[in-house]
Amino acid sequence: MPEQYSRRSFLSGVLTCGAVSAAAVYLLPGGHRPPPVELRLATGADPTGARKLLLDMWNQANPDTPARFTDEVEGGSGDERTRLLTAARNGSADILNLDVVDIPEFAAQKLITPIRLTDPNFLASVRNLHQVDDTPNSYWAAPLNTDVGMLFWRNPGADQPDEVNLSVVLDTVAGKDSFVGQLRPNSSNYNEGFLVNILEHALSVNPDLLSSTGELLFELKPWQRALQPLRAAIGAGKVRLSSDENASLETFVADKPTFMRNWPVKYRELQQRKDPDLLTGRIKVYPLKSGVLGGQSLALARTCPHPEQARRFIDFMTGTAAQKVLAGHGFAPTLAEAYNDRNLQAVIPHLEALRGAVENARPRPMHPGYRTFAEVFVDHTARMLRGESDLTSEFIAAMKAALA
Repeated sequence: MPEQYSRRSFLSGVLTCGAVSAAAVYLLPGGHRPPPVELRLATGADPTGARKLLLDMWNQANPDTPARFTDEVEGGSGDERTRLLTAARNGSADILNLDVVDIPEFAAQKLITPIRLTDPNFLASVRNLHQVDDTPNSYWAAPLNTDVGMLFWRNPGADQPDEVNLSVVLDTVAGKDSFVGQLRPNSSNYNEGFLVNILEHALSVNPDLLSSTGELLFELKPWQRALQPLRAAIGAGKVRLSSDENASLETFVADKPTFMRNWPVKYRELQQRKDPDLLTGRIKVYPLKSGVLGGQSLALARTCPHPEQARRFIDFMTGTAAQKVLAGHGFAPTLAEAYNDRNLQAVIPHLEALRGAVENARPRPMHPGYRTFAEVFVDHTARMLRGESDLTSEFIAAMKAALA
């Protein structure tokens, strides 16, 4: 079919270009071949296969500096953080693929070394999260892929919006279980999806709750008011609560609710499933008016014995060719050039909207105590949504303490 053909052709061209670029690192005229070294990359699992493909590209072009995964961590971002902390502390990895919110913690513990970004075209909203304070062109990590929630809308009709407001969506839907999102806490993945979903709903009512630099508003009444529409919609049976993005997708495919909040990569999964509604244009993807920025980034472990080679590998993985491969597998790229590629635009019709969503999204609190904050936030908001208790001043005090 045309979509599959164009994607294969595009990725084939990107791979050829990327292999040449990677090989040029060590095969420049007059250069010398460094002694063989092995680079160890600690990362979470990637069911799309994109990272494995890029790793194979690198290894084919750089046989004297092969890279390998140390141990792909299954589970959520909290599970990944725990394993990556261990790898950074015991020196079993040279490069760490960190959730962007964990960068401050690893930096505070002196587990990673600042690097320079060689490509000037990283999206500013993404690049700025990695900046070392008061140090120009010094970054704690290089953005590998970014992420932001999107709204999947079945049969949106002729009047298609440029962006959507979640509180308005919940107010207008009439049917039972018309909306599905990651709104049931799941301890196996530290509830990060739940936390981001809650923030998105709160920001749709009051965008001042989280600043463009990830600073929270520590006032109780605005939080109570901001989460009331979601609480009311759940009470009215409008919302199907799922534990994670995979469960949400299964519900969206099987039960055909009108709306699904999910990550951009799930559009690619719908393509792979040959979902009838997607193939016939009945499913559209829209940016949220107030999104929350996510993503993963490659950091140089402080104990890495081969920092120069590791930096070259990081440059390759975050370069233009690699970013286009990641985008072709459903990830949100971090370089502006990838969003301008016509072949990618042909297979990802909402690519321009995705870029806008990334550029307008707010980061979560970039603080070494983020994971403690996350536990507090999830505990209080989950009990509130279940009707067990209201948000109280204890909620504000606990968030303040975690981010002190």
